Amino acid sequence: MFNNNEQTWKDLKAFDTANEIHQQPQTWDKTYHIVLERRQEIQNFINQVINESEYDVIFTGAGTSEFVGNALAPVLVKEFNSNFKSIATTDIVATPALFIDPVKPTLLVSFGRSGNSPESIAAVDVVNEINKNAKHLVITCNHEGKLALRDDENIYSIKLPKETNDLSFAMTSSFSNMFLAAFLAFNTENLEALYPSIKDIIRVGYAFNEEGYKVAMDLVENFKFDRIVYLGDADQNGFAQESALKMLELTAGEVVTMHNSPLGFRHGPKSIVNGTTLTVVYMKEDPYTRQYQVDIIKEMSPQRNGNQIMVVDTMNDDVIRELVDVYVSINYNEDTNKDLVGLNMVMYAQVLSLYKSLDLDKSPDNPWPSGLVNRVVQGVIIYPYSYEEEK
Repeated sequence: MFNNNEQTWKDLKAFDTANEIHQQPQTWDKTYHIVLERRQEIQNFINQVINESEYDVIFTGAGTSEFVGNALAPVLVKEFNSNFKSIATTDIVATPALFIDPVKPTLLVSFGRSGNSPESIAAVDVVNEINKNAKHLVITCNHEGKLALRDDENIYSIKLPKETNDLSFAMTSSFSNMFLAAFLAFNTENLEALYPSIKDIIRVGYAFNEEGYKVAMDLVENFKFDRIVYLGDADQNGFAQESALKMLELTAGEVVTMHNSPLGFRHGPKSIVNGTTLTVVYMKEDPYTRQYQVDIIKEMSPQRNGNQIMVVDTMNDDVIRELVDVYVSINYNEDTNKDLVGLNMVMYAQVLSLYKSLDLDKSPDNPWPSGLVNRVVQGVIIYPYSYEEEK
């Protein structure tokens, strides 16, 4: 597994992290079949909201669970041409009336690895307080979590394969499976047609486990970066956000991280770049969007002064290959749904973070042994909320 045997990973205090990254392709197939088996129930529940003429679908979570929605919302907005939003539980709980319409049909889609975060529970409660007809779709990895065990009439839960309830500090297989489950939940009428794409994504994941990971491993060995920037557009901006967080978490903050869009990066954030910065660009195939991504690469390439650029692409672009230090081209079948390729792209970031953590003598399974930062957030106080008093 990623160039080490099980005992070596355990000795490095990294087995859970490595295993949970490595298990993703097989868990994706399980998640597909979980949704397939419950498709009619899921479809009936969601249709209570999305069959209305106007509605809100709000994806929510905190940290990585929020970033699931940040990656997914642009995909579904494009597909449904409708009002899909991603709003963190931390924002909903702190200022609920800003985000929740008291009348409009609303579906809150809550993502949670553990389903026990105080804000996750509170978000459901404050949404119910404001919108008496709200529905809740819970997508969680913990079958015994507080979210999963709620049996309110307006809640439906999709419980993912138990092994996706990642034991490691950082969320990896939980992130990718929650994204996939939600994508499939809003495509229940097309599940059979989507399966060839799912199988191709799985094929690429297995290929990464065999060979692709070596790109990340070698990069950590050959370039001693202490800053990293992930750039992506639309859904890939959400994957970039998650990628940056993985590096920040697993290195216990020793690597400075940032994410942005290629266009947005120029407007001040580019100030982060110095001689020990790695910039990673997630490329899109859409020719209009891609030209902006190519432009930032062309701009930064001659400006390199020790810093490096890595590109993860789904095309084979010799022009870009010559402009960057590391070029990864992921090859898919022609008809594979490109809305899912972020699942493969983020694996490069996960393994890059894993090996960088080890390079800095951290323990990836628990990079914060002091307890300063925890796997499930602690110390959060939830205060009573009354919508009637706020009005």
